Amino acid sequence: IGASGLLICLDADSQNMDDAKSVLKSVPCKTQFVHANFSELPHLKLPKVDILFADLGLSSPHLDDGERGFSFRTNAPLDMRFDRTKGETAAELLKRSSFDDIRKILREFGELREAGYIARAIEEKNQTAEPVETTLDLVDCVTKAVGWRAPQLLPRVFQSVRMAVNDELGALQTLLTFGPTLLKPGGRMGIISFHSLEDRMVKQTFREMCAVEKDEITGQDKTAPTFELLTKKSLAPSTQE
Repeated sequence: IGASGLLICLDADSQNMDDAKSVLKSVPCKTQFVHANFSELPHLKLPKVDILFADLGLSSPHLDDGERGFSFRTNAPLDMRFDRTKGETAAELLKRSSFDDIRKILREFGELREAGYIARAIEEKNQTAEPVETTLDLVDCVTKAVGWRAPQLLPRVFQSVRMAVNDELGALQTLLTFGPTLLKPGGRMGIISFHSLEDRMVKQTFREMCAVEKDEITGQDKTAPTFELLTKKSLAPSTQE
């Protein structure tokens, strides 16, 4: 970026923002910190940029802090919000959701064939005097529903609920729609994704952005592409990374 450049740091999690401020104290460039979600991009009045780089999903500090409710390894309130200043917690989401809603969350975001069994266990738990309030409560529901297979499925169950709580795919759609409009001519946009649904959304959108209209008779290009793919396919980390 250089000493004359501007680094704009955007994160939905205020704790991540505080950590970033500490880490970036020594960088020579100017820094600007914005506490916001990707879904808020159209309303932030950000300047045009040369590079837009997005890292999707949760970060390791979320899992390291068991009290945030992201991990099934620590008993804590079932929160899972990236931004703890607003929105409903995972426990609140599961309480107000119907069996069909919970099953849909687990099936779509976790691609779980056992979604119906797990959703039923959660629904039954929420109908008792002690509803799902903690991470251990959710673990117990999964164990009740699938027995010995629970350890294999818990990561996807927690991932599914987290994605629903934070509307992660909705935020990604806003990023993919509005992000390109923030780029200066010659600007570049890159996205790190970890989930197959995110990966498909990014690939499909990037392909559409780089597509051209073809002449139906000659097959020749009728328009010039607005964007160019810099990599023909997604880049995976090396073994060393």
